[in-house]
Amino acid sequence: DPDSCLPQPSLAGGPDCCPWPEVRPLFYQQDLLQRNLQELRSSLQLMDKLQSQILEDTEPLRSSVALQPVSYQLDKEGEHFGLTLDTQGFAPEELSVRQVGRKLRVSGKTEKKQEDGKGSYSYRLQEFRQEFDLPEGVNHEDVSCSLSPDGKLHIQAAKVAGVEAAERELTIKIFFLLATLWPLQKKKKKIC
Repeated sequence: DPDSCLPQPSLAGGPDCCPWPEVRPLFYQQDLLQRNLQELRSSLQLMDKLQSQILEDTEPLRSSVALQPVSYQLDKEGEHFGLTLDTQGFAPEELSVRQVGRKLRVSGKTEKKQEDGKGSYSYRLQEFRQEFDLPEGVNHEDVSCSLSPDGKLHIQAAKVAGVEAAERELTIKIFFLLATLWPLQKKKKKIC
C-alpha cells in the first residue's frame, strides 16, 4: 500500500510521526519581532522628544530666513513694459536680473550679522527668486533695469511688434540723489 510509507500522525505526538512543521517556533519568532518593533517605536519617540528639546534650546541661535517674494508693481499697458520691485535692504551686488527669452528671472540674497551687545550674534538671511513673463511685442533687446536710492528695482522696455527673444545678461544702472548718502563705496561689478 503506497499510503503506508507516509508517516502517519498519531495522538501520542512523537517527532517522527507528525508530517507538519512545529508551529511553536513560528509563534515565538513573531512574538520576538513584535517586541523588537515596540522597542524601536519607543526609541524613535524618545529621539523625537530629544530633538524637539534640542531645537527649543537652540531657537535663539538659529538664523532667521525669509524666502518670500518681494512686492512688485507690473505695468503692461501702453507703449512700455514696466516692472518695479521693492528690493530695499539688498545691495546692488546682491541682486540679479536675467532675461531668458520672454522670461525675466529676478533674484536677491542678503545676509546680515546682528550683534546684541552682550557678545552673542545672529545671522539674518533674506532671499527671493521671482520669474515674470515679458508680454508679446516687447523689444527683448531694449529691456533695461535700474536701482533707485529708495531700494526700488525698475525694469522697463519699449513695445515693438515682431521681435525675437534671446538670452542675455542685464546691467542694473544705479541712480544717485545728491542729498542721499548711498553706502555704495564697495566694488563695482555687473549685477544683472
